[in-house]
Amino acid sequence: MKIKTDEALRLNEKYGSEDMPIIFLNDVYVNTNSGILQISQGMKFDASQYDLLIRANVMEFEVIYTEKLLAKLVTTYPDRYRYPLGRKNLIEIDRIVSGLEDANRSSKRKRYLLSCTEVYRKNSRGLFETILKYGERLTFQRWNEVKVRLSRDTTLDYRFEECGVMVLVLLNPGHPSYAQRFMKNTEIITLLVEHKKEFDISLAADFNPDTDVFPVNEVDKVLETYIDKKPRLVIIADELTDEYKPALAKIKIYDRYARMIVIKNPDPAHSLEILKMIKRVYSQDPWEAEK
Repeated sequence: MKIKTDEALRLNEKYGSEDMPIIFLNDVYVNTNSGILQISQGMKFDASQYDLLIRANVMEFEVIYTEKLLAKLVTTYPDRYRYPLGRKNLIEIDRIVSGLEDANRSSKRKRYLLSCTEVYRKNSRGLFETILKYGERLTFQRWNEVKVRLSRDTTLDYRFEECGVMVLVLLNPGHPSYAQRFMKNTEIITLLVEHKKEFDISLAADFNPDTDVFPVNEVDKVLETYIDKKPRLVIIADELTDEYKPALAKIKIYDRYARMIVIKNPDPAHSLEILKMIKRVYSQDPWEAEK
């Protein structure tokens, strides 16, 4: 698992090397005034190594993955690291990857599974070799390369590459409904950002409300944002008038399986019902309905 040297230092200072050991996965060689210093695989990172690594321009390095390390990284850097969406055995992962491959043949959007764990094995010298990396995109080809090297009882933590919600409300200050639309836009974004605090409900384990809500208020930005941000769901928080239809049609042409939901009136009095509906659609895999 590759982490930044700055991240390693912060975790070390925050938790200590005993409570949260950060173990080098590979040997790292650092030039010093006394010669070349080797930090060997299996050694713990500590704060005394930081300046040496930075001076040697080692801005990131590979460490041994643990669930505890990931949890600390998610807590400390929620914008960079995510909890897994779930855990599956090899047969279940195989079905998901195959389903995504079928969907990808019918859509310009390509959907992939991401590994949220690492799998190692020891070589003849007793050193760790990585079979599957954290954050690795499991394409159909890559998965078929990896799975033959895994034991049959292996389980893998995973999440999907597409994540987040695009909120579409067209805002033109000259439009007669501008004030109402502005309020709808505010209400739905507030619900998505604050829902976990208010209702103790999460759209998904890997959903970060601070980074995964993408407001779009201009018609020319709709398809661009959908392609760039890869949201899992599009919410139209307004009446579905003719203003919206051409932009939404472009999304459907690009992505046959785009998830969309229209919420005409995101009334705060019905926030829980709205949130449950959003979560239901967010969790769906539309291509599965074709099987």
